[in-house]
Amino acid sequence: MAIKQSSQNESHPDRPAAVRASMTVLVTRDADGDLAAGVRKRLAAVESVEAVESVEIRGLKPALNDLRVGVDAALLVDVPPDDRERAAESLADGFGVKAVESVELR
Repeated sequence: MAIKQSSQNESHPDRPAAVRASMTVLVTRDADGDLAAGVRKRLAAVESVEAVESVEIRGLKPALNDLRVGVDAALLVDVPPDDRERAAESLADGFGVKAVESVELR
């Protein structure tokens, strides 16, 4: 019986992908701190995000139970550093991420 070991790049890249992403993030109305802190906390909770380096708020749309925040963020994402599509997918799968409009590698 052969045992296949996954390569390091399949699930644990040598280094995370540094990306700049434009997205819509849902922040609860009663979140502690200011709006930027709420966005940082929501993005940091996404499984693939290793670090939130910066957040720029570009829009806000109040909804009944939350705030829909348009944001441009610089992030480190736990995917291979040259895989923009996988970075976008991993962000889009995050709880509280409503939409990912664009992802660029930095």
